[in-house]
Amino acid sequence: MTDARHVEEIGRVLDGSQTGRDSFVSASWRRCVELYGMDPMRSDPAHIVTEAELRDHRKQAEWLIATARSGLQSLFRQVAGQNYVLLLTDAKGVCVDYFGDDLFTEDLRRAGLYLGSNWSEDLAGTCGVGACIVTQEPVTVHQDDHFGNAHLALSCTAAPIFDSLGQLAAVLDISLLRSPAPKSSQNLAMSLVTAAARRVEMANLMAESPRDWVLRLSSSPEFLDVDPEAAVRLDGSGRVLGYTRAARRLFPEGGTILGHRIDEVMGVSVDDLPDLMRAARPRNA
Repeated sequence: MTDARHVEEIGRVLDGSQTGRDSFVSASWRRCVELYGMDPMRSDPAHIVTEAELRDHRKQAEWLIATARSGLQSLFRQVAGQNYVLLLTDAKGVCVDYFGDDLFTEDLRRAGLYLGSNWSEDLAGTCGVGACIVTQEPVTVHQDDHFGNAHLALSCTAAPIFDSLGQLAAVLDISLLRSPAPKSSQNLAMSLVTAAARRVEMANLMAESPRDWVLRLSSSPEFLDVDPEAAVRLDGSGRVLGYTRAARRLFPEGGTILGHRIDEVMGVSVDDLPDLMRAARPRNA
């Protein structure tokens, strides 16, 4: 899509027309103009925080970086041959860890796909990380889904990472400098990034307190031990101390579940827990 057609489409969205874009993209375009006062003709360079600011962001995210790094290294090995780059941002959108091909370092720096880049929506416009922070759902922002001209060549697929208290902690983004035109070309990237985010949440939950009980859940019993879909951390009396995002969807809507006994929020009796759970580190039992 040419710059002129892109700007024209944004204008139609602002006038209330449906143009076939994903609804979260159209909503982001409206925020860019109406809340942030952005110009779709702009070609602003990526916003990079200072070295001192990056050190501060990385220091606050140390626990997350340590928990996520081995899993992200594994994911990068799967996609490196396809020229993907991985970004781990904090909840404010600042990239605190990065995996990319050294051959493309300068191109990635210019595109903002590098350490210290700030992909919050109010600075970068419509983008994968920014839209993920706002919606708190996995998203793909593909090529001219982006708002500003500077990012129209990129394809960015991002998934949120939540801490065990249900708060957004980070965003995992997998991006391409250049990609095939169909947005469906990023379906595999979506599957990979959402699975990786789930595993980071699981690793964080398991590491938080090795003496607590962890109730692991899976729709496929044969994968329960190796790759559970969700987990809940409980104290010895069966009270909920933490959970992964996927587990939260199993609980009743509204209100907090933290501190409640598991039999109050799920169809599980506390008496059944010894048969359903094992300690996070059974070798210490």
